[in-house]
Amino acid sequence: MPSSRAVLSRLGRSAREAWQITRGIVGETAYERYLEHHRQHHAGTTPLGEREFWRRHVDRGDTHPGSRCC
Repeated sequence: MPSSRAVLSRLGRSAREAWQITRGIVGETAYERYLEHHRQHHAGTTPLGEREFWRRHVDRGDTHPGSRCC
């Protein structure tokens, strides 16, 4: 039988993983994914700031409403 410390550690790890999955589903990780893409494919240029990224992201959703659920 695992110790209570091991169980709590496993629960904590599972909760963190579930939180990251949830963030991905609701789109909260979009800017992080953009920065990673930018680092890999556009290394010599400055990425958009977070505020500008979200402004464009929301505008894109407004001009292409079929690309979102609601």
